Amino acid sequence: MARDPYGHLEPRLRPVHADAVDHLAEHPGSYDVFHSAFGSPDFTDPRWLLPAAVRALRPGGLLAASAPGHYPGGAPAGVDVQHAETPARTPAGDAATMRRWVLQETVWTKLLDEAGFTRISIDRFPPAVPGARAADTPLLRARRPS
Repeated sequence: MARDPYGHLEPRLRPVHADAVDHLAEHPGSYDVFHSAFGSPDFTDPRWLLPAAVRALRPGGLLAASAPGHYPGGAPAGVDVQHAETPARTPAGDAATMRRWVLQETVWTKLLDEAGFTRISIDRFPPAVPGARAADTPLLRARRPS
């Protein structure tokens, strides 16, 4: 029987599968950490997500999120807070598109600051495996003021 590698964190760690903005808005001051690995910051308008996230964190709470360094097709990260429609597939395999916000680090920094975060930092990690679709990964970190 496989052991749950995160079992020791229960009941403190609770993954949530919900609309990010709605869930955060419904739980002000409830979280110590907002963590996302290529999740809601990529697929949710950051002008809605980041203010909801700062309000959902307790004072001193940490936002830690990875984001793509460029679009899947190779286009560079944006200098404006604008989504792009990127190719995707439905569960049935049909062609579709999805909105993605892939932003330059200066844009993320500005958005985090405008949302009310402090102690903002962004580290950039090189791709683990080189290739045509490989991209650096920005790691966003910011705190809700104490």
